[in-house]
This record gives sequence, C-alpha cells and structure tokens, in this order.
Amino acid sequence: MPVAEPTPPKIHLLGLRLDNVTLSEAVDEIQRRVDAATPTCVGFVNAHCVNVAVGDPEYRRVLETFDLVFADGSGVRLAGHILGAPVRDNVNGTDLFPPLCASLERSGHGVFFLGAAPGVAERMIDALRVQYPKLVVAGSHHGYLGPDDTERVLGMLRASGARLLMVAMGVPAQEKWIHAHRAECGIPVVMGVGGLFDFYSGLIPRAPLWLRRRGLEWTWRLAQEPRRMWRRYLVGNWTFLGRVALARLVGDPSRRRGPA
Repeated sequence: MPVAEPTPPKIHLLGLRLDNVTLSEAVDEIQRRVDAATPTCVGFVNAHCVNVAVGDPEYRRVLETFDLVFADGSGVRLAGHILGAPVRDNVNGTDLFPPLCASLERSGHGVFFLGAAPGVAERMIDALRVQYPKLVVAGSHHGYLGPDDTERVLGMLRASGARLLMVAMGVPAQEKWIHAHRAECGIPVVMGVGGLFDFYSGLIPRAPLWLRRRGLEWTWRLAQEPRRMWRRYLVGNWTFLGRVALARLVGDPSRRRGPA
C-alpha cells in the first residue's frame, strides 16, 4: 500500500482550524503540493479574518474546506498563547512570498497572479523579474471581475499551464472566489494572498523590519491608509482581543474538538 504523505500539525483556535507550522515549513509544504500537482487551497488567518468569520458564516464554512490555513500575524500568536494553543510562527503571506518565489524558481513551475487593481500585478511582475529572473510567470489579470469576465479569466487560467494561482481580492471575497472556482480554474494549488500585490508592486510600502518584529506592522498600515484601515485596526483589534478574553474566560469551543 502507498505510504500516506505527512500532514502539518493542526490546532483549533477561536473556532478556526490552523496548520501550525513555521514559515519555512509552510513554503516546503506548498512547494511539495505544487510539485505533485495536488489540488490544494491555501489560506491565511489573522485577527481581522477571525472578526470577519464571526459575522460571515459562509466565509467560515469556506475556510473549513481549505486544505492549508496558516496563522498570520502577532494577534493570532498572542491568542494562541493566551488560550493554551501555542502558534509556532507568524506565517503571513508577505513574508512567505520571497522564499516561495525562490523555491518556485528552482522548480520551474509557473505561477499566475490574479487580483488587485489594473496594472498592479504587472508592476509586481516587473520587480520579480529582476529578483527572480528564472521564475516562470504564467500570466496575470486584475481582480475587478464583472459577471462577463469570469469565464474569460477561467479560460486564461486553464490555458496558462500554471501550477500555482495567487488570488489577491481581499478577505472574504478571495476565499469565496477560490471556493467557487477551484475546480474550474485548472490550476492545482490556489492561494488567497490579500494585499500582497500592493506591497510587492511598490504601491504600498511595507513596514520597517523593526516594527514587524515587534508585532506592530498594523500601526504602519494604519498610518499609510488611515481612512480605509482605521476600523479594521482601531475597532477590529480591540474586538479581537475581546473575543480572546471571552474564550479564555469561558473556554474556546473550538478546542473541544480535539486534534484534526
């Protein structure tokens, strides 16, 4: 009988199942699935995602169908510490992207970039070609898809020959799009990557390393886009901490499920 492939260890936290791995292990796991063309949906969960999942049962159900869901951000790590489910690493898409590109470059498998505003993915690709000249970019398209665009874009994806599709449409739209079209796009590994294209195109500068290491990247994002981000961070962060405190007080129901 064939030997089953090892799967990442999992924890349950605030009602969501997370793959509890380091960033390098996440890169290796994604690359393994790309190499094997294993149908896989990849997501990331941060404090904002937890808040969205509470008010959007469809998004929560969609996340439960994803094959890999990584803990993203200092807030989730703090929640794990408080609730007795230690999170091994901050596996966010922005930090994961460079080593994953390097890994894809070595493997020769193509990646398709779908999402962000028109022109943003192309700007990012121009930068990637300097840093990763052998990375196979199978195509790109913006994420503003009308009803008449979806079938055309799905045809582009199927014809691209890519092994990995990165979808940057924001939470929860990107996860719902992936769930709805994972079987039609013809690309085995599909990831929701949020604002990744905006960062790597240079449209939005990333926080300095010292802020990121202290778990304060959100303050930089708030300073960059206060009108758009104030509710997420100034209201959302306190809402998230309130959920953590309540779960600590009454017990996190998701922990009662036991290991996945």
